Amino acid sequence: MHVVIIGAGEVGWYLAQRLGAEHHDVVVVEQNEVIARALGEELDVQTVVGSGTHPSVLRAAGVERASLVAGVTQDDEVNMIASALAKQFGAEQTVVRLQTDELRGPDGAHLRELVNADLIIDPDADTAEEILRLVSVSGADEVYPMAAGNLVVLGAVVGPNSEMTGRTLADIASVDQWRFLFGVLTRDGETIIPRGDLEVLAGDHVRVLTEERRQREVLDALDASGTRVRRVMVLGGGAVGARVAERLVRSADVTLVERDHQRATALAERLHKVTVVEGDITDTNLLTEESVSTTDVVIAATGEDTANVLACAFAAAQNTNAFTVAVLHRLALLPLVRQFGIDAALSPRTASANAVLRQLRGGASSVATFLDSDVEVDEFVIEEGSPGDGAVVSNLHLPRSVLLGAVVRVDGSTEIVRGNTQLHAGESVVLFARPSALNDVRRVFTT
Repeated sequence: MHVVIIGAGEVGWYLAQRLGAEHHDVVVVEQNEVIARALGEELDVQTVVGSGTHPSVLRAAGVERASLVAGVTQDDEVNMIASALAKQFGAEQTVVRLQTDELRGPDGAHLRELVNADLIIDPDADTAEEILRLVSVSGADEVYPMAAGNLVVLGAVVGPNSEMTGRTLADIASVDQWRFLFGVLTRDGETIIPRGDLEVLAGDHVRVLTEERRQREVLDALDASGTRVRRVMVLGGGAVGARVAERLVRSADVTLVERDHQRATALAERLHKVTVVEGDITDTNLLTEESVSTTDVVIAATGEDTANVLACAFAAAQNTNAFTVAVLHRLALLPLVRQFGIDAALSPRTASANAVLRQLRGGASSVATFLDSDVEVDEFVIEEGSPGDGAVVSNLHLPRSVLLGAVVRVDGSTEIVRGNTQLHAGESVVLFARPSALNDVRRVFTT
C-alpha cells in the first residue's frame, strides 16, 4: 500500500517506522529539511520536504494513489487542509489529527464535514484514556482492550511469590483454570515471543492475553500487586493532565501541580474538586510538602520527558507503594524507566498510531503496539475460503514470529486457543506478531 504521512513529529515518525517495517510504500511530508533528512536516513521510507497544504508537495508525495493519507502535524489547520486536498486528488482514506477543543467540538462540525476525514485522532485524549485504564486495573503497567473489550492484553512484572515462577509455559497452559496466554516476555532487556519450553522467572516482564473478566485473577496469579486508589497526584496541567485529573477526582482525592501561573489559575477555576498547586514538578520540596510519600498514584504528564522521569523517580524512591506513570514523547529516556523504579511509561504516539493502523488495515479490528518492542497484537477476521477457514490451529503454517492467542466466535464468545482449536469464517483471531510477518498472516486469514 502507498501511505502518505504529513508531519514527522512523534506520531508521524512512529507511524513511518511501523508501516515501513511492514514493507508498505511510505512517503513522509515534512517542512523541516533537517528532520526530513534524519528520518530518511534512519527509516526505509521516502521523504518530501515541504508543506502538506501545498498541492505541488502533495502531488510529489503521490497522494492521488494513496491508500491512506495521515495528517499528524502539531497544526490542526495544516492537517485539515492536507486531508481535504488529498481527498480531492483521489486518496482512498484520510486521517486528521485535531487537538483544539473548538475544532473537535460542535463549533467545528461544519469544518470537519468539509474535510471529510475517515478518522480523527487526538494523541492527548488517547494518552489520557490509556492512563485512566491503567489506574483502573491495579497491578498492570499496560492495559490494551481487544475484541471490543471482551479480551485484554495486560503488561505486568512477575512477582517473587507468583505460583507461575519456575514453571514452563507449556506446564502453565495445561492448568485448566489458567485461561490466558503469554504473548510477549522481556528478560534482561531482550523481548521475545515465548514458546512452551520457556520457564517463567520472577522479574520477567510479561504481556498476557486473557478475557476481560479474568484480568484480576491473572494479575493475582502473577503476583502483580496493586493498591486501592484513594489519593492521586497529577504532575502537569496540560491537555493530558487536566483530562486525567478531571476524571479521577470523581473517585479519589486529586492534587494537580502546574508550573504556569495563568494555566494553574484557570484549572483551579475549572476543576473545583481538584487541589491545584502552582509549582515545578521537579521541586522535591514541593512534592514532599504535597505528601507524595502517602500518595497512591503519581502521574507525570508534562511535555518535558526529563521532568516527568525525574519526578516519578523521586516519587518512587519516597514511596515504594505508589504506582508511578511517566508520559514520554521521545524514547531516549525509556531505558531509565525501569532502572529508576517507575512502574509505567506511556506515549501519545502509540495510542494514536494504533488507531491509524486499524484504519489502514481494514480487516484488523484491534491493534496494540508497544513502546519498547516491535511485537504487536492484532485482530484479524477469518474470511470464507481462506486457508484459515476450517483449519485446526496446530495445522496452520505461520512464521515463528507469530503466536495465535485467542479466537472470537461469531456469537461474540471468546476462548484462548490451543493446538486443537478449530477456526471458522466470520470469526476473528487475536495474535502476537512482528510487523515483518503480517503479510504471511494476511495470506492465511484472507482471500
